[in-house]
Amino acid sequence: MHKYLLTLSLFLSTFSFAIAQTAPTNSSTSARPAMATSSDTVQAIHRLFSKHRTGGWLWTGVGAAFATRILVTSATEGFSNAGGTVVGTAVLGGIPAGIGIGKLSRFNEGTEDQVVAMYQKTKLLPSNIKRRLKRKYFAG
Repeated sequence: MHKYLLTLSLFLSTFSFAIAQTAPTNSSTSARPAMATSSDTVQAIHRLFSKHRTGGWLWTGVGAAFATRILVTSATEGFSNAGGTVVGTAVLGGIPAGIGIGKLSRFNEGTEDQVVAMYQKTKLLPSNIKRRLKRKYFAG
């Protein structure tokens, strides 16, 4: 029973939200750098894709860890409820792994190279990348 409560509290604590304090912004500061050069934008694109790939690997790893833990526990302790094991594995392991795989497929290196090449050629970015580029990616 203690093991179950400890595992449950650990699982629930991973989904708690932290609220960060931010300093008030002046109206004179803009959301994006005023004069971002081409190389700054390319570096920001690289940082954006790298961050999302890292997140993809983390989500996939968490999903795989949960799925493995559920399957190993089910096999070693001999639970007779196979349906519960399948549902638990799919929900607690499959959903995070699916999110991670989705991030890895959307932000792969091939897509990054295409976006950078298109930007260097036309100075235009796809709307989904432009929307995701925040000031923090331009910081050196």
